[in-house]
Amino acid sequence: MKVKELISEIEHLFGRQPKKYIMRLMNDALTEIGSTRQFKKGNFTENLQKDQRLYNLDGNIIDITRVEIKDTNGRYNVIPKLTDPHLLLKGDNT
Repeated sequence: MKVKELISEIEHLFGRQPKKYIMRLMNDALTEIGSTRQFKKGNFTENLQKDQRLYNLDGNIIDITRVEIKDTNGRYNVIPKLTDPHLLLKGDNT
């Protein structure tokens, strides 16, 4: 949704309003969306493909805090670079 469409929706619901009031409503809504979405947690599962380095993630994912890979013995192993981000080197794309 574009800003103009949002403003017209607000004016439709609340009638003609000053621009400062409309901007405050939009900022309040964005703040509320950000605070509720930031703390929403979930799990995402993807099957690994041989020789595939990049994978598409769900558009709702905004932060990855832990990645585990299931080995041939059925155990999950955490990827070390994501558990220790201070070990990540600048420019390291591997």
